[in-house]
Amino acid sequence: MRILVLMATRNGEQWIERQLTTVLAQQGVTVQVLVRDDASTDATREIVTRIAADDARLQLLSDHRGTGSAAKNFFELISIADVTDFDCVAFCDQDDQWKSDKLARATEQMSTTEAEGYSATVEAQWADGRRKKLTQSSKIRAADYLFEGAGQGCTFVMSTRLFRQIQVIFHQHRALLDGIHYHDWSVYALARSHGFAWHFDQQVTMTYHQHGANDTGARGSGSGVARRLALIGKGWYRKQVMAIAYLVQASHPNDRQSEEWLRLSTEQPSAWYSRWSRLVFVAVRGRRRVLDRCILVGAVMLGHL
Repeated sequence: MRILVLMATRNGEQWIERQLTTVLAQQGVTVQVLVRDDASTDATREIVTRIAADDARLQLLSDHRGTGSAAKNFFELISIADVTDFDCVAFCDQDDQWKSDKLARATEQMSTTEAEGYSATVEAQWADGRRKKLTQSSKIRAADYLFEGAGQGCTFVMSTRLFRQIQVIFHQHRALLDGIHYHDWSVYALARSHGFAWHFDQQVTMTYHQHGANDTGARGSGSGVARRLALIGKGWYRKQVMAIAYLVQASHPNDRQSEEWLRLSTEQPSAWYSRWSRLVFVAVRGRRRVLDRCILVGAVMLGHL
């Protein structure tokens, strides 16, 4: 299998060489790595350039303008990636460590399950040595993609057919990407709403390192949980849900889940009816984990969703 790995970097000199070593050492597949740097002020680009000089499978884009976020960096990568000679596309962060069979296992699982999108369990590791396995529920709900992604985007692998569909949508609706914070959530939402099967692998395929520069951090950490609850309370999460719903609806007007959620969220015949309808929607069709759906119910009751 020929796999194009898309890596977004930003001030990653502490981790980038370690991560690239694990990516280039993948067994059982042929890899090519495309790196886009987001205006790093440290030695990230120099390290990538040095490694690329010795390994033709690694390419650093000359465009390293600052975009302002990891998601926008990935959006740039996705928009320009040429997947003509590849079977699959994978996302990659700069600060993790992949198991040597990560990509081979992903493609084997996708073939076995006939899925065109894939994500996997990771093991989070903190600087003090603590480790925690972060699993993703595979119990898909009708509208879960409107309220959550498919786990850590650094585990994502997609068929080129799915990736090309994502590229087309991103090009057609680029303005709608501006309000979206998570590139991986948007990819999962578009995959699900357009009928692509997704597989959740329960086996650990990589180490997900936790540090002060993480964008959000592991949900298994106290700080990660606190950050997520704070974002719900501030209304940030609702804005993300609406942004995802608008993107899905724009790309697929016949998607019933996004159409109904947008109607319930914007057309309010009465306050109590609107809130009750949204509460039922998230309780029945929301996130995959029961506890997460309960949190959504609470968010609706408190007026945060």
